[in-house]
Order: sequence, then structure tokens, then C-alpha cells
Amino acid sequence: MPFDVSTLNDVQRPTGLWASSLVLALARDEAAGRRRPRLTEPNLDTWTRFHGRLSSVDFLSLLFEDAAVLHPIPFNPELLDSSLHPERLPEATAQAWLDALGSLALDTATAPYILEQAKRLGLPTRMARSDLHVVKAHHKVLELPGTGGQLAHHIVTTQTGLTLQDNFTIACGTWQELTLAGIVNLELGVPHSHIVMHATTTDLRSSDHPLRQRSFDFVLGLHPDKGGLFRIDDQLAIWFPSAKVLLV
Repeated sequence: MPFDVSTLNDVQRPTGLWASSLVLALARDEAAGRRRPRLTEPNLDTWTRFHGRLSSVDFLSLLFEDAAVLHPIPFNPELLDSSLHPERLPEATAQAWLDALGSLALDTATAPYILEQAKRLGLPTRMARSDLHVVKAHHKVLELPGTGGQLAHHIVTTQTGLTLQDNFTIACGTWQELTLAGIVNLELGVPHSHIVMHATTTDLRSSDHPLRQRSFDFVLGLHPDKGGLFRIDDQLAIWFPSAKVLLV
């Protein structure tokens, strides 16, 4: 897995995990032609000519600020968690990431890429994806906190006639989930992150929560035997009575 963060201390490590995930996501987005090459520009020519006294950490921070205009999630750390501070990255670490980019394969298949990002962020990946429902173009689907958009990504990329923005809402309970959900947005070319909502398990217990006021055809999430935080019988079936609920 590229971009080692094992040398970072406990204070720096959350920022390192978040930032390394975003550097990889941006580089992959550039390689796909969805944004102008900056990280992947040969020899970083533009940055080399104009950076002056700015450091590699400053370079990454500027790229994140620019990307946050269209994708505040996952690029605006203030929307994710107070522990994330790009300026805490050691200069040597940021420079090592930049040096490593040229040796990475940035055009790998989308499924293993999202799996790699989920593992980097410490999210569960062992899900029975083959058990998921067939979703049609008129269906609305809620992905529960816990999986960070992995189920939505699988359905959109394996079924036809669906888009992330038209069919899915991804609820997230942690900064790691928000980060991955934002990366899924980026990977699928969704122009902004309105489909991502912050909703912890405590939030959803409130009948006033916006997600509890909406109607969904399907509610999907992680099975409690695999670490999921919800149960169908006495929670989800009551909270979302009109939806088919499936935990995988």
C-alpha cells in the first residue's frame, strides 16, 4: 500500500491517513483526465518554477483547498474532524509521497482501488456484496453509517442505469467514512458531495433527523455480525417502515 504513515506520531497519524488517501485520489483523478495535472505533471514543473519558499506540505494544502470548492467532503478538514490539520504533516513525509507518485499505477480497476482506500482508512471491507438488491433507476437508496459508500460504489459500478447522485444517499458517522464517501464521489465523477450526510447512530435515533423524514426504497448497511451498528428488527424496520432493509 503506497504512502506509508507508520513513522508519524499519534497526533500526526490521523492527518497522515486522511491526506495520503486524498493525494492518491487526486492523482488518480488527474490520470483519468478529470482535472488538470498538478500532482502528476512531469517533474512537477509548474510547482517547481513558482513555489518559492513554499513547502511540499503547502503544495498539498493548496491542492486540497482547490479541490474543496467542488468537493468540500472529503477535502475540507473542518467538515470532517478537528484532529485533521494538513500543516501537521512532516515535510519529509509529504515530499516522499510526491516522489512516489511516479511509480504508482493510477489506472487500476475501480473496485480494488476503493477496497484499498477503505483498508487504508481502517473501515470494514468484508461484506456480502453479491447479496445486494437489484436497484432500478427510480429507486432511492440509503447507505447506513459504517461503510463509507462502499455499497453504493459496488451497485453503481455493477448495475446499469444508476448514478450516485440520483439514486443514493450515503450516511457517515466518522471522518474516515466521510473521507471514503467523498473519494467514492470523486472516483465516480460526481460533481459535488451533496449525497453524503453526517449521521451517527445516535443521530439516527432521533425521529427529527432529516434522513428519518425521507422515504427510501432500500436501506443498506453492514451486518451486525461483521461489526455493523444496526439491527433490522427493533431499529431499522421501525425507522424506515417503507424501505426494504438489507444488512450484508
